[in-house]
Amino acid sequence: MEFLKLRYDIKNEFESRSFIDGLVSKFNRDVTRKKALEYFSEWGDRFWLDTDEQLRIITNKLESDTKSSIGAKYADITLSLDGAKKLSDEDRVEIKQRASLVVNGLQIRKLNEVLDLLAEHSFDDPQKRFYILIDQLDEEWASTETRVRFIRALIEEIKTFRRIRQTKIIAALRKDLLVLVFDMTRDSGFQEEKYESYLLELRWSPEELARLIELRINEVFKSQYTKQLVHFDDVFPKARKGGGQTAMEFIVERTLRRPRDILQFVNESFVIAADRERISWRSLFAAEAQYSEKRLKSLKEEWSEVYPSFEDAIEILRGLKATFTRSMIKDARLEDVMLALYDHDTSDPCVAVVKKYYDGQGVKESDVLSSLLSCLYRVGAVGVKTGAMDTYIWCYVDQASVTRGEIKRIEHLKIHKMLYRALDVITEQREIFEAEDLD
Repeated sequence: MEFLKLRYDIKNEFESRSFIDGLVSKFNRDVTRKKALEYFSEWGDRFWLDTDEQLRIITNKLESDTKSSIGAKYADITLSLDGAKKLSDEDRVEIKQRASLVVNGLQIRKLNEVLDLLAEHSFDDPQKRFYILIDQLDEEWASTETRVRFIRALIEEIKTFRRIRQTKIIAALRKDLLVLVFDMTRDSGFQEEKYESYLLELRWSPEELARLIELRINEVFKSQYTKQLVHFDDVFPKARKGGGQTAMEFIVERTLRRPRDILQFVNESFVIAADRERISWRSLFAAEAQYSEKRLKSLKEEWSEVYPSFEDAIEILRGLKATFTRSMIKDARLEDVMLALYDHDTSDPCVAVVKKYYDGQGVKESDVLSSLLSCLYRVGAVGVKTGAMDTYIWCYVDQASVTRGEIKRIEHLKIHKMLYRALDVITEQREIFEAEDLD
C-alpha cells in the first residue's frame, strides 16, 4: 500500500479507485492475474488512508473473520491477552490454528500474485526507484516477545520484496536489537549466515568521525560566537610533545566508532571547560571520567534485553590491568560474579550457564568464564586475540561475535579504553606533561 501511494501519488478515494479501474481494464481477461485483481478490489479503496487506519481495518477484519471461524464455542471469549489467559492450552492451540487459516485465506495466498503484478505493471521503469525507511524499531511499541517476532517477520518480508527490483525497504536496527531478534526467534533450521547478504553494517572511520565533530563545532560556534570556520584544533589541545597522541586520537580510541559516542565525549569536554577559551589536556582527562561512567551506563541500557545481568557480569573486569590473560581472573573474582548472576533471569545466556554450573549439569568454571568473556566481547567491552603474535580483534571493527571454539582458545584480552575510568582499570602511568600542556 505504501509503495503504491508513492508510485501513483494516491491521496484520496477517487485516485485510489482510478488506479484499481486502470488495473481491471488492463488485466480483466488475464486469468493468471485474477487473484491479484480480487485482492485490489477488496483492499484498493483504502490505499489513500494513512497506515494506522489501514492497520485498524485489517486487524478488525481479522478479528471478525476469526470469531466467525471459531464459532459459538468461543463466542464469549475476547480475542485479547486477558481473554487468552482464560483458555486452556488445547483451546489456545485450536484458536491459533483457526486464526492461521483465516490469515492465509485473507491475504497470504494472493500476495504472491500481487507482487508479481506490481513488478510487471507498476514498478517496471528502471529510472524510477522507490524507498521505504522503517526506523524507531527499538522503541517500546510492544512487549519484547511480540516486538522481536514482528521484526523477524518484517525481515522476512523485506526479502520477499526483492523481486520488485525498483523498490527497496530499509529497516534501521541497532546491533543489540538484531541480536535479540535472532536469538529469540531462532527456530529449527535457522542459519544466521543466510541473512548476511541482506544486512549492511554501518561503520564510521576515524576520519569520518573527525569530520563529524568539525561540522558540529562549526555549527555551535557559527550560531553563538563567530561566522568564521572553526576547526577542531582551534578548540581542543595540541598534540602531546614529541609527536605524541592528538586530542582527536585520544577521543576516538575511547569510542566504539559511533557518532553518539564521540559526540558524548565532546559534549562532556565542553561542559568541563565551559569557562575557558580552549579545552586543555587536564579538561580532557576530567571529561574522560564523566564520559566513561556514562558509557558504562549506556552499554547496560543498550544490551539490557539481551544480557539483563550485564551490570553484574561487567564487574569481572573491575580493577584488572588494561591488558590481561584468562589466568589473571582468580577463582574468588569469578565466584563473586557467578553468585551475583545466579539470582538473575535465566533468559540471559550468562545466567543460564551459571545455573547449569551450580545445578551440576556438567558445566565447568572455564565454561562459565568463556561465556562471560564472549558476552563482554559482543558488547565491545573487551578485545581478544588467540595467540601472542596475533592482533587484537574488536566486535565493532572485525567480527561481531566469537564462536565457542574461538573463545576457548583466547588467552589475551584487552579492556576497551572507554571503560578505564568507570571500572578502575590499572593502566601504565600517564606521561608527565609540561605545565603548559595541562593548563
